[in-house]
Amino acid sequence: MLALYIITGVLLLLFLLMLFNIYIYADYNNELFLSLKVAFIKIKLLPQKPEKKVQPKKKTKPKTKKKKPEKKEKQKSFDLKKYVKQKGVSGILNIVKSISKLVSGTLKDLFSKITVTELMIDIKVAGDDAGDSAVKYGRVCAVLFPALKLITDVVRVDRYEVNVNPDFSDEPENLAKAKVTAKIRIISILKIVFSKAFTALKLYLKARPKKK
Repeated sequence: MLALYIITGVLLLLFLLMLFNIYIYADYNNELFLSLKVAFIKIKLLPQKPEKKVQPKKKTKPKTKKKKPEKKEKQKSFDLKKYVKQKGVSGILNIVKSISKLVSGTLKDLFSKITVTELMIDIKVAGDDAGDSAVKYGRVCAVLFPALKLITDVVRVDRYEVNVNPDFSDEPENLAKAKVTAKIRIISILKIVFSKAFTALKLYLKARPKKK
């Protein structure tokens, strides 16, 4: 009987967790700050703390010639940092372009379940002179707004404010800031995962050769 109570309690806890939202907080000002919040737990993703290098202890051993180990090729993996290496305007453009590719690609179902409660972007474009500022402003708009259109066609956005302006002042300066707050229900993620897994299983069963 005790085991039944424990199992029931665990299932009830999992059910309640599925009703919670996962909140995503992103703030960009020459550096990306990214964190998640689930229930009362907040997880900081970026920037990551630098790993402490542990210096190995020196061992006195007789010198012997050792063969150099062959370098193994590192497997390529998704790394968010490579999308935000560039600072300022180019940094925001890289992030927006990368997200728009994910939204219009394989993760479209997942992004359609996300609600963006706040999307704010403020960009000021500066060049060497007024003409150069105007040209760069046009290039930024040509990249930013089509990418945002792809995102907002799929993702629900409650509050949307995007300002892009050329800087024609005597001392022009590039400025780029962005702030995004979004949420998604855990149960929505699980539905998509199980749906994809079921579809993959059906394809596998169809492709499997039949026994004679």
